[in-house]
Amino acid sequence: MKIKFSIKLFLIFLLFGILLSIPLSYFEYQITKKQKKENSIKEFIFDTTKVAYTLEEVKAEAKNAIDSIFALESLEKEEKEALSPYLDLIIKTHKKFLQISILDENLNYIIDVKKEKENKKTELNLQTLTKLKENVLEISSIEPRVENQEIQIPLVYTLKIMKKIKSHIVIVFVNINDLIKSLNRIFYIADQNRDIIYDKSGIYNWSKYYYSDLDTQKLIPAFKNLNMKKSLSLKNEYIYKKVLLNRSNSLFLIGKTEVLDLKSFIENFFYEFTLLFFLVVFLCFILSIFFTLPLSNINRKLKEEQKSIYDSFEEKKGILDESLDIIDEHLMYLKIDKDHNIEDVSHYFCQIYGYEKEELIGQPCSILYSNKIYEELKREVFSILENKKEWQGEVLTQKKNKDEYWVNSHVKVEFEGEKVLSYKVVRRDISDNKRVEKLYENLSYQIEQQNIIFQNVYSGIALIDLEGKIKKANLSFSKIFAYNQDEIVLKSLFTLVEKRSKELLKRVLTEAKKSGSVTNVELIFLTKNSKEIYLELSVKMLPEGKNLVLAVNSLEDKRKLQELNLNLEQRVKDEVRKNIEKDRVHQEERLKNVKLTSIGTLAAGITHEINTPLTYLKGNFEMLQMDIDEVEDESLKNEMNNSCSKISDAINRIAVIIESMREMSQSSSEAKEKTNIFATLVTSLTMAYNISKQISKIKLNSKEFKLTNIQKEDFEIFAKVQKQRLEQVWVIIINNALDELKNIENYENRELNIDIFKENGEVVVRFSDNAGGIKKEILSRIFEPFTSSKTHSGMGIGLNIAKKIVEEQEGKIEAYNRQNSAIFEVKLKALD
Repeated sequence: MKIKFSIKLFLIFLLFGILLSIPLSYFEYQITKKQKKENSIKEFIFDTTKVAYTLEEVKAEAKNAIDSIFALESLEKEEKEALSPYLDLIIKTHKKFLQISILDENLNYIIDVKKEKENKKTELNLQTLTKLKENVLEISSIEPRVENQEIQIPLVYTLKIMKKIKSHIVIVFVNINDLIKSLNRIFYIADQNRDIIYDKSGIYNWSKYYYSDLDTQKLIPAFKNLNMKKSLSLKNEYIYKKVLLNRSNSLFLIGKTEVLDLKSFIENFFYEFTLLFFLVVFLCFILSIFFTLPLSNINRKLKEEQKSIYDSFEEKKGILDESLDIIDEHLMYLKIDKDHNIEDVSHYFCQIYGYEKEELIGQPCSILYSNKIYEELKREVFSILENKKEWQGEVLTQKKNKDEYWVNSHVKVEFEGEKVLSYKVVRRDISDNKRVEKLYENLSYQIEQQNIIFQNVYSGIALIDLEGKIKKANLSFSKIFAYNQDEIVLKSLFTLVEKRSKELLKRVLTEAKKSGSVTNVELIFLTKNSKEIYLELSVKMLPEGKNLVLAVNSLEDKRKLQELNLNLEQRVKDEVRKNIEKDRVHQEERLKNVKLTSIGTLAAGITHEINTPLTYLKGNFEMLQMDIDEVEDESLKNEMNNSCSKISDAINRIAVIIESMREMSQSSSEAKEKTNIFATLVTSLTMAYNISKQISKIKLNSKEFKLTNIQKEDFEIFAKVQKQRLEQVWVIIINNALDELKNIENYENRELNIDIFKENGEVVVRFSDNAGGIKKEILSRIFEPFTSSKTHSGMGIGLNIAKKIVEEQEGKIEAYNRQNSAIFEVKLKALD
């Protein structure tokens, strides 16, 4: 135990030492990397300084040589014999000088002197020579030795130093190969056009000649967007130095910073790393020995306690896992969160319902029910659960394939304080029980139905065996023979047949046994009172081949059918008469409409005639009120004001009635217009007020309607309709409701509510009374003509007319019952 723990402790300390040494080593790597980069920059600056110094040195030597040549008198005389030895001497005394050429003003060679090994004539750029300024020393860019437009091999990097005085040009060709070879940190030399002159690798030397299509920005990415105006710049791993040759020529010296990678760093410092590793191992070993004894004792106790706890845990975990496996495999278990989403389900639950577990987790539990069942469950069960914490009952659920599945469900609620956390559901399959119950119900219903049919069918039917004994008979069969049902059972059919028909009955039964059925055979039978009756007989063999079904019908029915045929002509005449009566009623309705139109015209004239004296009455009444205000006797004044208040109320009522009569009497425009539907209701209620106040209170949007307490502008809701036609609909519905409310004895118990509101882009007008609702037998055809529940008056065409008017306004009208109320609801398309 101690050895194992010591090893663990040693490894822990070792790991700690290694982890500590890693960031220290990385820190050392970063410092070394930075130093390497700085050193490479310093070396590059040294190289560029060497280039600049060498160029200045060469330029000074060439200047002295050129000035000494221009000082010779033989140059003026163009004496080659005198110039050549002097030029040879200059070349020999200057290692870097390759060639000295002297040209006249026409750029023709006067003399051209080379080193001994140089025997080729160098080509000159005449365009450059023509641009030389007098007495100005010019230096060219670095160029190769070219002859016949070909670069000479081996490559020689040359500079041309030129000077023009009067009519002569002296050119000194300088070799700078030694300078270029001595550069350590310069990888590329480029001219001002970014063409590579020198490549340290030797691949892209003189790119403008050998690699005219070379994109130097791809070769050296840092060339892109480089600021050429800076003399020295650092971009990425590249260093740039700009060196001026003269006013128009410059060179770009390009170097690379030295990047120290981690692998190289490790290789360079391998010895140090090895030494550090062994030092860490040794320190860890010492520390582990020092801490082993006390920590091992603590560790031993902890392990013993841990083993005891672990053994107990494993035992209980095994029991729990076994229980959970049983639940998962054999029990329908479901967990639902507070928002009614599924949190967990058992494997058996998924197997029964046809889902994968992933399909159910996170889904609303409504997925397991039809919409109707879920709404009932949500409304009833969940409210009970939140109060009582448990619920048990039978629930119709739905599988994935939409099959119905009955379960007995036990639901328990988990709470946190007053808040519901989740619902845990355990279900038991009762589908087989429900199917048995349903089959039993269906079977019982079918048996009951067949018994009802069997007992109530008009024909006499009996079940007999092959010998003719009656085993079962319906009521009609018993009545035909004047027996009770109990008396006729077990009698032989032959005892009910007259002697002359017995032989024929035997042949009928024999034939039915052979062929399966015999129909329409006339026989003479005897009733219980020995009365002869003539019956038509049909016999059919049942599939099992042991019993026969016997059906008998009285031949008197045929005579009745003949009588019905004789009466058919009279029935047709009656129907024609009824249709004529309907046409007469329609004609009366049209006459009534003509009368109503005339009444409307008369009402329009009356309202006009009444308005004039009413206006005069209002004016004088206002003057009277002003005079009353001047009366000094307070008691008299109060009495007169009370009387004036009553008179004012009466005048206002007259004004409202006159205004409503005027609107109702206006000729109906066929054109639809934007109309405040609330105002049409106020008009219609005003016209019906004198009748309604004797029958029932009417509330409009929950406010009791009186002539002066509701104004047409109190509420605005618009639709495009024919105003007078729509007011006619309201009058029809209101009058029908008032007629029904008369049947309630107490006035205070009568109630008619009218509500108008906007819903789903429609204007909804709802009339609701408490007169007991519409009779079920006429509810489905309430809007058909000549349908009425009134016993004292009415032809039953008012609601039919109302329906046609509403449909003309592109609306809908419907009627239904709710509890003790009949409700008529009109919907019109709303306007903003």
